[in-house]
Amino acid sequence: MRLLGIDAGEKRIGIAVSDRLNKTASPLTVLSNDGNLEGNLLEIIDGFEVKKIIIGIPYNLKGEKGYQAKKVEDFIKNILINLAEAKNIEIIRIDERFTSKISEKIISDKKGKKSSSGIDSISAAVLLNDYIEREKAVGQD
Repeated sequence: MRLLGIDAGEKRIGIAVSDRLNKTASPLTVLSNDGNLEGNLLEIIDGFEVKKIIIGIPYNLKGEKGYQAKKVEDFIKNILINLAEAKNIEIIRIDERFTSKISEKIISDKKGKKSSSGIDSISAAVLLNDYIEREKAVGQD
C-alpha cells in the first residue's frame, strides 16, 4: 500500500507516489483537470494500491485559506471524497505554501532559467516527501 501525493491546480494536477515502504516519494505524472480526471485518479489509486492521499493546501503567508486553498477544498469535496470513500482511503491535508518554490529550484537549469515541465508532479513529490519525513519524526507510518 502506497501514499499518493497531489498538487491540485485549476488546469493541472501533479501526482507523486511513495515507494512500497513509504520511505520516499517520486513524481509520477501530471493529469489534466478535466472530465477524465476522476477515472485517471482511480486508475492510479488502484494500480498503486493507495492507502492515503496527501494533498497540499496552499495557505497564504498568514496561514489562512485564501482563494486557491478554497479551490483545492472544492476539488477535495467534488472529486477526492467520493474516490476515497469508495476505496476506504484517508485524505490528509498538508500546508504546501513553499513547495512550488522548492520545486522550481529543483528543476532550474544551471543558468537559472525555470522550466515549467513537470513542476506540478515535482511539487506533489516535495509535499509527499515532507509528509513522509514528518511521520518518520513522530514514529508513525
